[in-house]
Amino acid sequence: MKGHETRPLARAILADRTYDIEFCGYLSNHAKHAIIALDRLQASEKRVQEYWDKYTTLTPYNLELHRLEQNWSDIKPASRTEWEHYRGQKSNWQEQVAFMQQELKALDQNTDQLVQKYAPNLLSGIAGALTHGIIHLGWAIDARSPWMICEGLAYLNFCHLGIDESVLHSDTHIEADPMTSFQRVANTFHTEDLQRQWIEATKNAYDESFHRELVPAGFQWQLAKILREPHPVATHLPTWLDKSNIEEIYESLYQATTWLYLATRDKRGHGNFVVLHALTSLWGLEQTCRVLEKGTAGMEDTIRIVVKQYYASLICLLCTAGKGFPTEAALKKIQVTFASTKIDPVDTDWSGVVSMGIAESEEHNIKLVYVMKELWNRYGRWHGYLAAAKSFTVTPNIGPGEPAFSVDSKDS
Repeated sequence: MKGHETRPLARAILADRTYDIEFCGYLSNHAKHAIIALDRLQASEKRVQEYWDKYTTLTPYNLELHRLEQNWSDIKPASRTEWEHYRGQKSNWQEQVAFMQQELKALDQNTDQLVQKYAPNLLSGIAGALTHGIIHLGWAIDARSPWMICEGLAYLNFCHLGIDESVLHSDTHIEADPMTSFQRVANTFHTEDLQRQWIEATKNAYDESFHRELVPAGFQWQLAKILREPHPVATHLPTWLDKSNIEEIYESLYQATTWLYLATRDKRGHGNFVVLHALTSLWGLEQTCRVLEKGTAGMEDTIRIVVKQYYASLICLLCTAGKGFPTEAALKKIQVTFASTKIDPVDTDWSGVVSMGIAESEEHNIKLVYVMKELWNRYGRWHGYLAAAKSFTVTPNIGPGEPAFSVDSKDS
């Protein structure tokens, strides 16, 4: 896959070492993701710098980023034993980044080899920090930023959270594509009342001794419970995950997840915050897997396992959020409305959408426009990608314990 060249200003910003990976104890620092998307959308240097200056002064949540208190020169890199010990503990992020820097130096600054060496053992935890670990890593790979790649690998280790691979059962449902699977999940979720029988029951089964570090995060803590006790609706996997080749899986997952995004828009047409993360994390996961593909033999098996983790985690994420999984009727309706065979004309003008994206203060929408435009170009100008790019999400009201991440927007 041909990549883009990151321009000098964006490249310099991505190497910035001023801010922590999280702020307010549990919120992910998105600033560099927006810079990558702005750069890819060919925003002016003035706009790129303006966005960075504004976000690092005050985020769209009206909360400030956390400035690192320790100088990087004073940080002692984690040892390999400490690296493994810190996994999922949400502590000592700087020491973990320093360890990645040390490892990168030992590999003669070859970031592909660093990712190939460390990512396979981390990708089982892609649900951590609401997928922002894999977003940070994958988008860093997209931008070819060595420092940010070290940050991303360290963040994946820092926030590692996922489903135990031993509970994933392959070839359980004979289904040809993700949308068929999503419709089956929707039917099961609602007809078997999994909101009450699985989600609420599991949430109530744990006290604050469970993942104590996630308790202030609210939704992330609740998701951790569901990932610990996933229902067969998530872990009994469809056949397309094994029978389709990896390229077919990427294409069908992108399209089906875009259908999910379109189906979960609110009454004003605003896109859903959680499903938007599913799209941008899939982009990050694909970029990471592209690097793994260039590694040693046998990586295809690793990639297929990772994609299974993504699918199962996505089901858990959507079932946990807000009112739960969208209905089967809503999914069928959106599939008809945005038929997979309908394409936009060759001369479709994206300039208006791109301009709106570049002007956005909500970084998720800038990223949405970039990814949808890339997919529209890659997969034959399917009109669903353009419709999704126009369906901006709304910045949620975020606070400790707030149910901000909902299938229904606050404007519903």
